[in-house]
Amino acid sequence: MTTTGAFPRLFFATMMVYGGSVARAETSVSKTATQAALAQKTTSSADPFEQPSSPARTGARPAGAAQPNPAAAPPAAASAVVPAEYLPSKELEAFMKGFEGSWKCDTKFAAGAMGPGSQVVRARTEITIKKETGGYSWHGEFKLAKTPTTVAASGMFQISYAAGAKQATFLSYDSVGTAMMGAGALAGDSVTFAEEGFLKGVKVKVREILAAKGPKRLYHKVEIEQGKGYQLMAEDTCVK
Repeated sequence: MTTTGAFPRLFFATMMVYGGSVARAETSVSKTATQAALAQKTTSSADPFEQPSSPARTGARPAGAAQPNPAAAPPAAASAVVPAEYLPSKELEAFMKGFEGSWKCDTKFAAGAMGPGSQVVRARTEITIKKETGGYSWHGEFKLAKTPTTVAASGMFQISYAAGAKQATFLSYDSVGTAMMGAGALAGDSVTFAEEGFLKGVKVKVREILAAKGPKRLYHKVEIEQGKGYQLMAEDTCVK
């Protein structure tokens, strides 16, 4: 059979066409495989602990917004009104103004005050009175000088105010064993305290008067009751 070269050329052309199809197919397959590999790599490199994002809720706080601090103090409430009975007494402050300061006193003990048959005794006493606790009370201290028949003594007292009863309150004690407690209504420039306590270990009732006599003078009197009515025990006349 005679060949004219047409067959080889046809075979070659066919192979070229076939080869081109194969090449394009291989290229397509290779491209698809590459894309799949990249997708798999991306999936495999994802953080396995990352939580899937949840859909946004209505009214949710935007990401990055400041979070509320649970430890922050709540808004300040309106300040409550303090009842008058829990405030310092204006009545007591006005009354005690006349008693503040340092005083020098002439003290006179009545006859019989130091025991049956005792004579009148005179002594010198120093007293200081000052406001304390923001005006809720006044603190006093006294020092009684020694005399030929009496020992030196010292003591303290506190004057406050009971708003409900509208009375000043009195508390005192001294170095010779006296301790008293009582109350009394303010009356102008004076107050009379009705007290109970102990005097040298004996339970007694006492009436104690404190009065301002002008800007630089005050008067103090102590009466004692031991079953025979109130008897004068001592008086103080004091000046600044």
